[in-house]
Amino acid sequence: MSHANSPFKFLDSYQQEDADIFFGREKETDALYNALSGVKHLLVYGPSGAGKTSLIECGLRNQFSDADWFAVSIRRGNNMTASVFARINEALQGKIDLDPKTKLPKNPDFDFGEAIENLFSERSQPVYLLFDQFEELLILGDEAEKKDFFTRLNRLIRYKVPCRVMLVMREEFIGHLSEFEPLCPSIFQHRFRLEKMGRSNVQSVIQQILEAEKYQSDFRAEQPAALAKTILAKLPDTQREIELAHVQVFLGELWDRAAPQKGELPVLHSGLVQENDNLERVLDSFLKKQMEQLEQSHGEKVPLELLAAMISERHTKLQLSAGDLENALTKNAVVLQKPLPDLLRDLEQRRIIRTLKSGEQTQFEISHDVLALVVGQNLTDEMKLREKAREIYRVYEGRSGMFSREDLDYLRAFEGYLGYSEGLGRRISESEKHILAIQKQELEKALAARRRARLVAAGGFLLAVIALVAAVFAVSQTREAEKQRIEVQSQRNIAQQRLDQFLIAEAESKKLKVNEMIDRAKTDFKAGYKVDALKTLNEILQLDTSKTTQTLVSELKNEFGQ
Repeated sequence: MSHANSPFKFLDSYQQEDADIFFGREKETDALYNALSGVKHLLVYGPSGAGKTSLIECGLRNQFSDADWFAVSIRRGNNMTASVFARINEALQGKIDLDPKTKLPKNPDFDFGEAIENLFSERSQPVYLLFDQFEELLILGDEAEKKDFFTRLNRLIRYKVPCRVMLVMREEFIGHLSEFEPLCPSIFQHRFRLEKMGRSNVQSVIQQILEAEKYQSDFRAEQPAALAKTILAKLPDTQREIELAHVQVFLGELWDRAAPQKGELPVLHSGLVQENDNLERVLDSFLKKQMEQLEQSHGEKVPLELLAAMISERHTKLQLSAGDLENALTKNAVVLQKPLPDLLRDLEQRRIIRTLKSGEQTQFEISHDVLALVVGQNLTDEMKLREKAREIYRVYEGRSGMFSREDLDYLRAFEGYLGYSEGLGRRISESEKHILAIQKQELEKALAARRRARLVAAGGFLLAVIALVAAVFAVSQTREAEKQRIEVQSQRNIAQQRLDQFLIAEAESKKLKVNEMIDRAKTDFKAGYKVDALKTLNEILQLDTSKTTQTLVSELKNEFGQ
């Protein structure tokens, strides 16, 4: 597949210069512009694949004149606060004096407000801080980083300087913000939700793309309206909302199939759409084909292993340096047949990953949230077991005291898939020594008791000796039978314990998800988003059908006035 040569956006977001091919979001662009008017900060959220980044970077940017808008796009990188100062410093002529180690201002009193004030003084333009993929802070940041950022954000919101802040994130993580509301009380005050496009809107967008003047020198489309309808027909009727990334990938596939003669324009037509095409699974099919091709030169599963290192346990994309990726592959015992830069270059040429540069730092990430999710769905069983091992290790690292023999046996089952962390490995070693020490004490007590029994037996009569021997033999047989019974019961107990641990982990996961969704519903209702709150409560009932949850949801609905 030659998607790298395709004129379509593929998995890339739309940028300011793409205004002439950015279709279907006129209404949402106006609504976002109006929502941002007159407020110091705005929380923008929606499902993965809704096009939040494109709406802001292309739609919203083109609503402003250069005099009224100087936008600074920010991603977390290794630390959100440090990234804010780094991105502002890139735009400043008079640089902020940053500590080379912490990447923070050497002056501890120098905050976001002062940095923005310096930038406004140089440019005389209102500054807009656009925090894209803001959920990265909530997923990857530690408590100190989160508290520091939200404290500084609260001060910036109240700082008298022409600056507006947009926090852009996936809606499934919005409940995590509640924890930091005390640090930034107005965090939920102004919100904008972006939904995915519906079928009819997407069909119109496809047709407009095919007819766009910008593309006339790249291809020719026969009967664009009919072709758009044919493409959309490859999505199941039950799918009411559509991933635009899937459409872009499929258009790239049709581009490949057109296979024009040299010097001729490719011709896109309905005949290129095959019977077994499936728009919903097109990204999965694309990834599999790319992995097969890359494995020929880089080794079996190696490309997928690299992509697996670039997603979180919740299958969101991560920003990692080449050194981070090298360490991850080494830790997972992945042997590269070619140098890592070659694999990164090939993945970037195929538009599967992208390079991000901030100052002297270079990092890599998967091109789109939806593709990161597809990567997660394509992990091998071994990769999934490594993910499971990480979850289990975290549970055990959070426990206090020594591990039991059953605990150690359970943990060892995962060591072959993922090595222990330094801390967990040390505790396992200490627990082993502790168990052996106890066993040694019990053995010494048993030997002492046996020696005493022998002295008593030696001073008796022969008949008593014979009787004792017979008694010992009988006891030995009884003990052996009891020992076998105990071993069988122990194995059953271990099996039951492992099952119980799995069920408890599953229940805890569901409980955390329900609690998170309940927090989100309460937050939505508190902010006046009653429809969103009720929608979330209905989703909770689908996730957990227990009477307790049903009662709780019923009480909340009554509280919401439904």
